[in-house]
Formats: sequence, structure tokens, C-alpha cells
Amino acid sequence: MESDLHELLKETVLDELGREGYETYVEPSDPPLERLMWSYYRPDILGVICEETVLNVVLVECETNPNVRRVKTKASKIGCTFTVQKRLNENNLLRLLLVIPAGVLHKVNHQVIRSLWEIWLVSNKGKVVYRIPKSDREQAKAH
Repeated sequence: MESDLHELLKETVLDELGREGYETYVEPSDPPLERLMWSYYRPDILGVICEETVLNVVLVECETNPNVRRVKTKASKIGCTFTVQKRLNENNLLRLLLVIPAGVLHKVNHQVIRSLWEIWLVSNKGKVVYRIPKSDREQAKAH
């Protein structure tokens, strides 16, 4: 059974992604589109915008007590088992989104994580209080 905090993080993300136009799926065991494939991985939330010339996918991990090792392991599973069948003349975007409670960023504020994941900090009232964009590797090295 998931904690109330984990449920709050998921509900907050579902609301925000819905506002961004994503169709969302909670803990899907199978990909909802034939063009998406994975094994040994199941996101907390999968968001998809699929239009004629656009495919945007967001993989969301909600972590109530994040740590670098766990987040790196999830990124590794995604990298090894997640694939998207692309089409010619189609814009594709894959976002990795790590959602954590406000106040615990120090636990995952690591160069590798920041270069792979967009991070959202969520208050205990279910509001996204800060969005930290994914940094590119060169920018992350400078910090």
C-alpha cells in the first residue's frame, strides 16, 4: 500500500500534466501505444501527447524519500528497456520527471541526476512549488 505522501505526489502530477495536455496512465503494466515498449520497468505515471507530427512522452517517478542510488537505478532501467518507435517528420520528446517533496532536493542534487531528470518539488498541500529543468551535461559540470 502506498503512503499518503506518495499518493499526493501522484495526484499533483496528474493534475499538472493534464493541464499541459498529456493523456496520463497510472502505473501502466503495459504501454498504451504500440510505439512504446518497455520491460523490467513501470513508471509511476506515463504521460503521452500523440498527434499527427508530435509524440511527447513523460515518464514520472514519485519518490517520497529519494536517494541517488535508487534514482540512478531507475534511469538505468529506462535506458536499457524503454524504446520509442519514431516516425519520419515527427517531433519527439522524452521527459524523465522526478517528483519529490519540497525539502529533500539535497538528497538527489547530483550531476548525473540533474543531467537526466527534470525535478518537481511538491508541497505538503499538493502544489508544485518549484520546477527544476534538466540541465545539460556541460551546464551541470559547471555547478
